[in-house]
Amino acid sequence: MARRSEKVVYWGAFILEWFQHLQDPEFRGSDYKILFFLCGQMKYDDNIAYIKQKQIAESLSIDKGGVSKSIKRLCEKQFIAKCPNGFMVNPHLFYVGNSDTRFNNREDFDRLVTENGLEPRFYLNEDDRILELYGEATGS
Repeated sequence: MARRSEKVVYWGAFILEWFQHLQDPEFRGSDYKILFFLCGQMKYDDNIAYIKQKQIAESLSIDKGGVSKSIKRLCEKQFIAKCPNGFMVNPHLFYVGNSDTRFNNREDFDRLVTENGLEPRFYLNEDDRILELYGEATGS
């Protein structure tokens, strides 16, 4: 039997506290649809969905303008971040892979958020097993 060259991921982990942040009154159905689509497309080693907005629009049958507005909201809320060749799903909120990649991916995501002119919003405190708003976690 031939081996696959790419690992198949059978699971991912949602941080349970994220669900209260998903109940955002500013979100529309297309925002959730795009977010969960990106979660399903992301690679197991870097939390990145290597896809363009045009491809998202075609795959989900949403007009390009609607995709653009949803991507903007998702980036502002820091559920995703734009990166070269795609979008990174926030690994403080949802991740796949082992602990080494998990910590590195969080640093990469925070760097992308900062490069996009925002302060990181979330901090996953694994010692206390809680999701904190970044300012509350660091005392800043």
